Amino acid sequence: MPKTITPTTVAEFIADRLAAIDKTQREVAEACGFVTPNIITMFKKGDMKVPLDRIGALAKSLDVDPAHLLRLAMQEYMPDTWSSIEEILHSTVLSANELELVRKYRQATGDSDAQAMVVDRDAVLAIVLA
Repeated sequence: MPKTITPTTVAEFIADRLAAIDKTQREVAEACGFVTPNIITMFKKGDMKVPLDRIGALAKSLDVDPAHLLRLAMQEYMPDTWSSIEEILHSTVLSANELELVRKYRQATGDSDAQAMVVDRDAVLAIVLA
């Protein structure tokens, strides 16, 4: 039976990153232009949403890809808006790691627009060359 993967919330993501990096909440807050560090506590507890205009600064301070944090925030805070943006653009925002995966995929398929197919939802991705 396939595993169901629960999406990480923005609060969980921030709390995990704060635990993993060697910065205080005060340092993170200051780097983002916040006057008081308690706002970071509010973010990591989910008591307050991260303002979208601070996503880039927060991502940089947490040493994460800003595209990934933006996508997490938009999917959680404004899922319908995010879906509309992706539909209009016929695309999505890719993190640097995802972009590298796309480039490797294109290299592996000879840039042939091969169709990807899930063989085992837990782990395996197959590339079908036409």
